[in-house]
Order: sequence, then C-alpha cells, then structure tokens
Amino acid sequence: MDKGGFSFSSDELKGSCLEIYQEERAKVIKIFEKLDGRVALSIDLLRLDTYGLPRPKDCDEPEIIDYLCVRAHFIDDNWKPKSWVLYYTILKCISDMRIENKIFTVTRAYDIMYSELIKVVENQAKEKKTLQSKCQPFKIYCCANLLGRMVEAAFEDISDVIWKISQKNYMYWHLTFSTLQEAIKAEADGKFSELFGCDYFDPPTEEEWTKLKYVCRLVDYMYNAAEILFFTKNPTASLYLHNLRELQASLKKESISPDRLTIYWNDMFLVLAIATVLDPRCKMKYIEFSYLKYEGNLGNMQVTSVLEAIRGIYDGYKMHSLEPKTSKPSDSKSSDLEASESDSNSDWEIFSDCEEIPKHTLERLQNCNFGFNCLDEYNEFLKPSNGPPKSELELYFDEPVMPWSKDFDLVSWWRTESPKYPILSKMAHDFLAIPFALVSSNEAYYYRDSRAASKSLAFLGLLWDLFEVFE
Repeated sequence: MDKGGFSFSSDELKGSCLEIYQEERAKVIKIFEKLDGRVALSIDLLRLDTYGLPRPKDCDEPEIIDYLCVRAHFIDDNWKPKSWVLYYTILKCISDMRIENKIFTVTRAYDIMYSELIKVVENQAKEKKTLQSKCQPFKIYCCANLLGRMVEAAFEDISDVIWKISQKNYMYWHLTFSTLQEAIKAEADGKFSELFGCDYFDPPTEEEWTKLKYVCRLVDYMYNAAEILFFTKNPTASLYLHNLRELQASLKKESISPDRLTIYWNDMFLVLAIATVLDPRCKMKYIEFSYLKYEGNLGNMQVTSVLEAIRGIYDGYKMHSLEPKTSKPSDSKSSDLEASESDSNSDWEIFSDCEEIPKHTLERLQNCNFGFNCLDEYNEFLKPSNGPPKSELELYFDEPVMPWSKDFDLVSWWRTESPKYPILSKMAHDFLAIPFALVSSNEAYYYRDSRAASKSLAFLGLLWDLFEVFE
C-alpha cells in the first residue's frame, strides 16, 4: 500500500494498530492498579448498523450487529468522575484489565439474559473478597429500562387504539405518548377526525377513549419521573429515590402496583437509600421523612434496616480501608519537653523564696492532686459524660442537614470534606460513582433493549473486532 509517499503492508498496519492498543491498555491497567477506590461497571447492549460501511465481499455477518458494551465508572483520586468504554465482552474485560479486586457494582438492564453473566462476575468479586459486607449491593438495574418496560406494558393494553391514532410505530415511547396526548386534546376539541382522521380505520369508540385516557394518565406519572431523572445533569441517588417514591405513591392512588416496579424497589431500595444518606442534604433525616410521608409509622423497621446497613458497610470500610496508614511526624516529644521545662520553671518560681518549707510539705506540693484529693473520683465521674469517641459516621449525622440546592455538587462537597471524614469519604467515593441508568436525555425513552450506537462507539466496536482477529 502506498498513500501519500508512505509505503506499508496490511500486516504492518495491523501490527502498528495492535501495538498502540496494547500500549493504551497497559496505561489503563496502571491507572486502575493505583486507583484508591472501587469501579462500578455497566453493561449496555448497543446496536450497530453496518449498512453502507466497507465490508469484505465474502462477509456473511449480518448488517445489524449487537455489541455488549462494558463501561467503567469511577471517581479518580482527584475526585473527578470518569466513565470509560473498556471492552465489548465483560469476562475478558475483567481479566485483561485486572480489575477483579476493584469491582463494586454492575449496572445492567433488567433482563434474564444477563443473570448468568452477572453471577459469574459476582462470584469472581467474592473470591477476591471485594464485597465489604453482607449489606453491600452488587447488582444495579437501569432505571430507564425499568420505566421503558412499564410504559411498554401499559401501551400493550391499548395497542389497537394506538395504531388507529398514529398508524406508525415509534422507536421512542415519549413520542408515542405525545401523539396520544395530542389525540386526546383533539378529541376534546372536536377536531380528532380533522387532525387524525384515516380512511383505513374507524375512530376510537367511547370505551376505547376512556381506556386510552386512563392509560395515558398512568404513563404521565412515568413520563414526569423520566423527565426529571434523565434530563437533570448528574442526577443523584436522592433524586432517584424521591421520584421513584413519588411514582410508586401516584400509581398506588390509581390502585396500580406494577410487578416490575415492586421487584425493582425491593432490589434497589437499599443501595439508593445508602447513597442518599451520603448526601449531606438528606442523611438519615430524609429516609425518616420519606417513610413517615408515604407509609406512616409502618416504615420504622425499614429506617432501622437502612441505618444498620450503612453502619455495617461503614465498619467494612473502616476495617478494609484502602487508605495507606502513614504515620505523620509528631511533635509530642518537643511538646513534652516544653511542658517539662515550663513546669520546672514554674516550680522554681514557687519555691525559690521558700527554702524554709519542710521537705515532706514540698513533696506534697509537687503532687498534682494537692488541694484536690478527689481528683481520681472526679475523673471517673466525668467518663460517662464524655463517653467513647464518636465515629466519623456519627459525627456526620450530628452535623446539621444542608439546605436543598438543585445545583449542589455532591462530589465536590465530599472532596472538600474528605480530610474531615477520611473513611466515610471513601465510602462516598465508591457509592457516588454508581450509574443508576445506562442512558440519559432522549435515549432513555428508547423502546428496545439494544439502542443505536453513536458513531464513536460504533467505530470502537469495529476496532474491537479487528483487535480480536489480530490477537
């Protein structure tokens, strides 16, 4: 091959590409080795349309390819959030990147196809003893996938009516919902036939309109939650917890309790609650408030379970803290020396003019208990009021809850407060990196389990296939 004065063979090109790939992989491995924290993985199914792309003549691969994209989410040692595409196969990713002892959680869609795969990853993490305690969560389910499945199930009940109105299948459920809302408004204004009329279908019957309005009312609750969660920049766990609580309460008023939401809530509540407690605007106060608001006194046991869980995990971090224990230089000797010199000078000032004092009196004067013969008893009396030293977690809870601010930077707050809470900040360091959704913005409304890959991710997918061949 000779392009622009450069001459090289295809084997040389492959070798150069593989060399660069290996060099970059080595850099990433080194970063993970030095990382003083855990890594939250996510698994996303991406669909690549290769139509129109250069393909070998004898290629019998389908033009639509699904890739299992593995990302690593973590907060680096400078408290900067990172999200890196690592691999297009998860088991090879774990071994090649040497992160078996770094895995904290795995976020994925709520689909049985991932269950066996996640089980293998979880077992690997347990073998490396990376799970801090029995309370620590491992499997995280994508909230966007949850809402999409709930909407899809709701629309299945009125699929015939939807087809009568739109005569098309949208790839994004919020577009279907928007069309149905417009149709309901047109029907109320007496303009449905004018705006949505079709020669092939009769307009919806009165019974169908009633059912459509009911379903849209339910989907509206889901849409409101999705709008807040997926269009907010860097949504926190507290935002997820609150809005899913609101959704659950709204559906309960409609006498609806979707199985998917119930299962998700049972599986995800604890990790959402713990991450929420690590938000200084919430702490345990919001957990208590939330249960009182939505369940009354029935939530006392759940509040206790959250507190026990976070204490258990904190104790795990305290025992297995990744922070190297370096001893700081102490000035105790010099301070003791200064105190000794000070004491000796004071004694000299007291006794210099008292040469006639009897020896036994001088000895008593030098006793620190002189004039206060119940010092030992007094010190014993003070012990209960002092009590044992408080843990970082207790000190954190004792501080007042910060006022709510929509633009509050939670990661920056923990970066600033990390010297004050060295162990608790490590816990926050890991929990704040967990992605509770695989997508944001309009992508969160996608119907299918696999979504179209961006151009950059599609290119990486094709490169991955090449590297697999090269190796």
